[in-house]
Amino acid sequence: MTTRTKWTQINRPDSAAARAAVHDEERVSPFRELVLRLRTEAGLTQAELAQRMGTTQSAIARIEGGGSRPTLETLERLAAAVGKKFVVGVGDNLNENRSIAKLVREGHAVVRAAG
Repeated sequence: MTTRTKWTQINRPDSAAARAAVHDEERVSPFRELVLRLRTEAGLTQAELAQRMGTTQSAIARIEGGGSRPTLETLERLAAAVGKKFVVGVGDNLNENRSIAKLVREGHAVVRAAG
């Protein structure tokens, strides 16, 4: 269940709700940017991508605008729609000096755990 935060809670920069909202945006932003980048690199409009993915243009717009979070299934369909591979990596060997740094240099979205 999604917890809604009131604007008055976020509007105070020192509040826990504001810090949580900023942290949440930092986690979701790479996915939003990834969807936009893959779509534009493929030369597709939102409507064209949506058709290939079996969804609606407004769903693509919400993802790109940060209004919704793409699920793993959505990211899989996105990759297939633009002819790319979808890979999720978890492990001790994915550290800043090896694989993750290379992914970032190559323009891939990388989301790290807080801490």
